[in-house]
Amino acid sequence: MPAVNAAPRALVREPLVHFVLLGGLLFALDAIRSGHDASPPAEACAGLRGAEGPIVVDGSVRATLVRQWEQTHPTPPDAAQQERLVERWIDEEVLYREGLTRALAEGDAIVRERIASQMGYVLGARIVVPEPTEDELRTWFDDHASKWAEPDRVDFTQVYVAGHDDAAGARAREFLGLLQGGADPDGLGDTFAGGRRFRGRRVAELAERFGAAFVDGLDAQPEGTWAQRRSGLGLHLVRVDRRTSPRQPALDAVRDAVRHDWQEAQHAAALQQATKELRGRWEVVVSP
Repeated sequence: MPAVNAAPRALVREPLVHFVLLGGLLFALDAIRSGHDASPPAEACAGLRGAEGPIVVDGSVRATLVRQWEQTHPTPPDAAQQERLVERWIDEEVLYREGLTRALAEGDAIVRERIASQMGYVLGARIVVPEPTEDELRTWFDDHASKWAEPDRVDFTQVYVAGHDDAAGARAREFLGLLQGGADPDGLGDTFAGGRRFRGRRVAELAERFGAAFVDGLDAQPEGTWAQRRSGLGLHLVRVDRRTSPRQPALDAVRDAVRHDWQEAQHAAALQQATKELRGRWEVVVSP
């Protein structure tokens, strides 16, 4: 029999067991005590009565277990499967209560983080952000104009020369002279996997792909002119064909995105305030 009893004791000491169950209890107790419309997730079985008193398996517990099963199975559980689900739930409840009794959650960073996260979810679920007024939306849009602006873009044609050595440099200078004299870029240079002509590319995207040296001074290079540029891949003879300056769209063109951004910001601010109010319930002593 000692071998049989060892398994439950080991499970009781597993953080994954008690932090999941503690999280579920947090949601259940919050719903019971507050009567708020924020519902606990499916993991928090209805019918949970806390760490004291009898373990009650009622219709709400069974219904929750069936819903959880149906989320990952094509058909509802049969009678035998339902009974196994109930037995497993009882085992988990027993392990959870034993874990609380033995204070296994105390000092456990994983459990602490998990419960804090669940409590944050509880606070966040209670926050209802109203629809913004037209003035609020317009003000938010204007105050964050750079976020919605279309970035600067550039069309360019390149002649690529592989390598950075002296031979590559000599070839690049030769090609540059030809191009500045009006030569057709097609047929000059080495094959480049990205192609010869680039259209509508964001300057930030080019910096990520080719490096900062490639885009240095690109915004000042006159359209129609050729210049040599360097990347980690080799040397590039670049002609700027067209440049598109940043453009601010109309509010109606990005209204849904602006509205979502405004609501996200309002929700974050309300959550921060709710957390601040919770802090006021506790004495905080910070040692130097």
